[in-house]
Amino acid sequence: MPVWLKIAAGALLGASLIGLAGLQGASKKLGPLVQEHGTTYYSNDGPVSPPVICKPLSTILAAIKQVHAKYDYLAGGDLKTFEDQARDLKGLPPLDADELYVITEDDQLRNGEMVLFIGLKAKCVSTVFGFPAKLYHEILSAARNA
Repeated sequence: MPVWLKIAAGALLGASLIGLAGLQGASKKLGPLVQEHGTTYYSNDGPVSPPVICKPLSTILAAIKQVHAKYDYLAGGDLKTFEDQARDLKGLPPLDADELYVITEDDQLRNGEMVLFIGLKAKCVSTVFGFPAKLYHEILSAARNA
């Protein structure tokens, strides 16, 4: 076998392996992004969410009163400022809510270490999740000072 053919075959094999490694690296970037605060999916690859059952605001407020909860209410500019500070300080995604009730204390569930976020979009509950109280107060105080 001539030397130039051996060199050409080696170069072709090397380029093929580099191309394969590049393709594998690019395909991993296209997968879901796993972060500290959750997983981000692209191109509708994520799990299918069940349809939201709309509860009227009166039902939500009655449930809050039932457990004698103290809460913060954020909407409009206050909510936007809070979301901006959460993004800037901690890299958190937007809440996609028009109104936000943050249960800070109640007589049954909270022990001061967690708060409960209830986000409403078009007067329907769209987001409910627990959040560390210390982090919430840190973001809230930064938002109020902004």
